[in-house]
Amino acid sequence: MNRHLPGHTQAPQPRPAADHWDVVIAGAGPAGLACARATLERRPDLRVLLLEAGRSYRRRPCPVDKGFACNGCAGICNVVSGFGGSMHYGDGAKLSLLPSGRRLIDHLGARAAQDLCATAFSWLTEPLTDAPALQGVGLTDRAVAAFDAHHLAIREYPVAVLGESDLARVIEGFHDQLSGRIALLHTSELTAAEPAGTGLQLTVHTHRTARTITCDHLVLATGRRGVTSTTRLLHSLGVATEQPDISVGIRLEMAAPLLAAIGEEHPDLKITQLDAGARKVKTFCFCGGPNGGRIKFTNYEGAFGEDVITLDGHETTERPAPADGRALAANFGLLCQVSGRGDARQARDSFLATYRELTGGRPFAQSLGAFRARRADTTPWPDLAATMPFQPSVADLTCARVDALFTDDEHASLTAGLARLMAAILDHTGHSADEAALDDRVLVIGPELEFLWEKPAIDTTCRVPGLPVYVVGDSAGIAQGIAQAAMMGIAAGRDIARTRLVAVPAQTSAPATERTGGTS
Repeated sequence: MNRHLPGHTQAPQPRPAADHWDVVIAGAGPAGLACARATLERRPDLRVLLLEAGRSYRRRPCPVDKGFACNGCAGICNVVSGFGGSMHYGDGAKLSLLPSGRRLIDHLGARAAQDLCATAFSWLTEPLTDAPALQGVGLTDRAVAAFDAHHLAIREYPVAVLGESDLARVIEGFHDQLSGRIALLHTSELTAAEPAGTGLQLTVHTHRTARTITCDHLVLATGRRGVTSTTRLLHSLGVATEQPDISVGIRLEMAAPLLAAIGEEHPDLKITQLDAGARKVKTFCFCGGPNGGRIKFTNYEGAFGEDVITLDGHETTERPAPADGRALAANFGLLCQVSGRGDARQARDSFLATYRELTGGRPFAQSLGAFRARRADTTPWPDLAATMPFQPSVADLTCARVDALFTDDEHASLTAGLARLMAAILDHTGHSADEAALDDRVLVIGPELEFLWEKPAIDTTCRVPGLPVYVVGDSAGIAQGIAQAAMMGIAAGRDIARTRLVAVPAQTSAPATERTGGTS
């Protein structure tokens, strides 16, 4: 397996006998990349294989970004999969630090969590020329008062916004950091695992063939690509999983100036409120800084049975103003707890079944007024998009009744929660617009889903008790976010290095430079 860097060709290196690896990491997103680095920082002699189901970071174009239709990218969605994972070349991103992802504090312990968060932030930002500013704390009295007047409390925590150029440097930094130290296989997906001695035997599929390898330690950092397949793999190893709490919702897109003021103060605005039935309604993935944000598609192909596409929001800092003179778009997600749908799996399947009936599992839009009134828009999508005071960030949409995705209770929760939230946001900007004034100026796009990953039992090092298996990042079902995923990857990598220091003295292993290769 030889490693090809852009513009370079190297002679093939011999593959180790029996294709055995000290560590195999499935997934080259923030969790997997951080795990590889953490392992090698303390045990540089270990042989580490990084498997990535997607493509290299420079080969992840999304047709939706260019105004074309989502076509699935030959079975490997470039938004869901690829080197960098949720860190997508050409996008911006947010690093939200503790206490964002507070479940990790409970799981890891406060002291360990803070240490891991500091290390993750350091590693993620070290390729940058200047350290990014942290926002989201020390909010102005005006912001606090505007939300307090509507009985809403803003969760304060530090947030760093990485623009498109900065995020590219972060991705390239991980690539350069690991080059020559690991074997990296793209378009290679872990499909099976079974115990073999004290380690595991793995089956890895590429687009051409399947191969069998063995390893001492396996790290599952499969993220969105493995949203259902990782659970099946864990079950095959006898690992029980706990069903998640499911939230369903919408993404609101509007003119960037409406969200810019609060977005500058808190780039990852999180507001949680309770409706009359004590169900949570919360904002999610807020993309509303001065440059707004764009919506992307996440094509899960057959992960949930039939094909389904959901939404992904990304903050931007470098987009040019639209040529037609309209404003840039900004967006945020709004989620509510499911109501009247059974357990988590039943709720997910019920929601997705309605989605497929409505539009075949492809995202769709509705004006805010039509969504609130539970009526259909009478104009086709191109005409509805043209009436908006901003340029919608996605062209691959159709018009249909997004409101029909939700039960009566869910719809009531979303509309009431949105009314309070937008009133506070507009008060903060100084615009005293009533709810009706937004009806024809805001798009409702669906669907949004959160916490689809089932939660396995793992210890404070993210290891499954009794197995040489670690589950990190979104796949662990504990917390989402780039920094949070990296934290878990570091915890696992450090534990693997510690375990190997006890079990295998460093001097018994050959130097990494003699034993690693890969492809890129």
